[in-house]
Amino acid sequence: MKSVTQRIKEVKQPTGGYINPKDFEIIELEDQIELTNEENINPGLVGLAVDYMTRFMSNGNIEEAFKISLMGAQKINEINKAQKLLDNITGLDNESIINACKLCGYDVCYRAGTAYFKNVDEINPDENTIYNIKVMIERGLKFFEKYGPVVQNGITFVGGYTSIVSAGDADFITNDTLWDFKVSKSNPTKDYTLQLIIYYLLGVHSYSCDFSNIKKLGIFNPRKNIVYQYEIKNISNEIIKEIETEVIGYGNQKKVDIHNDIFTMNDIMSHMGCSRHMVMKYYSEYNLPLRKEKNKYVINREDFYIWLDEMQRIKEEQERQQRMIAIIMIIISLLPLLYLIFIMG
Repeated sequence: MKSVTQRIKEVKQPTGGYINPKDFEIIELEDQIELTNEENINPGLVGLAVDYMTRFMSNGNIEEAFKISLMGAQKINEINKAQKLLDNITGLDNESIINACKLCGYDVCYRAGTAYFKNVDEINPDENTIYNIKVMIERGLKFFEKYGPVVQNGITFVGGYTSIVSAGDADFITNDTLWDFKVSKSNPTKDYTLQLIIYYLLGVHSYSCDFSNIKKLGIFNPRKNIVYQYEIKNISNEIIKEIETEVIGYGNQKKVDIHNDIFTMNDIMSHMGCSRHMVMKYYSEYNLPLRKEKNKYVINREDFYIWLDEMQRIKEEQERQQRMIAIIMIIISLLPLLYLIFIMG
């Protein structure tokens, strides 16, 4: 059970990648503005802030733009704090950008797990960082004036996920292009291009998406102010088939149905790679919050992920305690030798 980005890290791609980034068309958008070289917060947070603020400024729907952040805050019972941050995001003023960066700090709870969460009060972008974020948002808005309008953003792929790739959301769709925003200082990598084609194939297999008009894959980097585009028709059928089967898992893994955010017993078994007997053991001994509907066990998607995060936290704590016990035992075993050395010295 992995997200798209987690799965990509495991995949050994052919030389140059399944889709070579050098094959993308490059279009430079000039504005004669230079960004500062230094930023004092995590690049991932900068990217999220630019992405979500661009969404908000383009359509005015702030709850939709920051929905992942709010879902992350919900998982650690800080939704009231997150809502206050959201209420103080009104435009491209400094306070709004600072609050946006803090709010994006909750994303990790939803995307990676609560164990990775750090207090959002520690996220304090300085003047240079705020300036860069503001410029990149403005570039994003101009980009959509040229390449838009945005048809859909924050796209999820209900019915398209598998037991190998069970999560992931694409950034934007315009009339004929699936887009990803990247704020890296580097050029696109083969991981970026694989991420895009996975999103495209998840959309093709999903029953919640209509990708019939999608003809291109695109990356927009507002830091470099460059557009990268690639025609999907240039991808060979052999490559498509290999990514579908070997990377995503269509054909050799059961697809996971998460319609209405409800997991069935089969979905849980596919996610966890275990038997029905083990699922029921988790239910009876480890508080897996199943419930019965029409004589079938089901679970809310969010409850399932929260339980998984808690199990991971417990596992990590147990491993930490075991390491501490091992260290203490080593120290105890060395005490007689240290005492002997002391008295002989």
